[in-house]
Amino acid sequence: MPDGRINDVTPERLQVSRGATDVIKQAASILQQELNDHSNRAATMQTKFASSKRVDPDEFKALSDRVRKDVHDLIAMAGEMFAEFKGDDVQSLVAKMANDAHDALDTTMNLIENTPAAAGRFAGLGFTTPIPTPPAPGGPAPTPDENPAPDA
Repeated sequence: MPDGRINDVTPERLQVSRGATDVIKQAASILQQELNDHSNRAATMQTKFASSKRVDPDEFKALSDRVRKDVHDLIAMAGEMFAEFKGDDVQSLVAKMANDAHDALDTTMNLIENTPAAAGRFAGLGFTTPIPTPPAPGGPAPTPDENPAPDA
């Protein structure tokens, strides 16, 4: 605390604060590692899709299941942290938040798991060609070869 009030805090409270900070740092480090791994897997799938115009449903499902599990774990951990607070109002709110978060995650992941089939359909319709960015105002117009129409 920049105003010097840190001297007024009991050593026990400072220790609790430092312990909580350490736990949060460890959790953030684990989460960062998981996010990096998920991001790398997604980038690999994107590269494969760009070259093959196909998403491997099993590979996508494995990534989806792992993301689902990690986020469920994160929700459970957050709920567990708040469980230490006493009071029926707080406990009721924590239980509702955790249940709603788990439900929202499952709904989102169920929608996402349809991505490989949808991507395959879009690729079949020719929606894999990147759309060029328009020229700057006053710049030259793109030539027909620079802006091909998707195959219909």
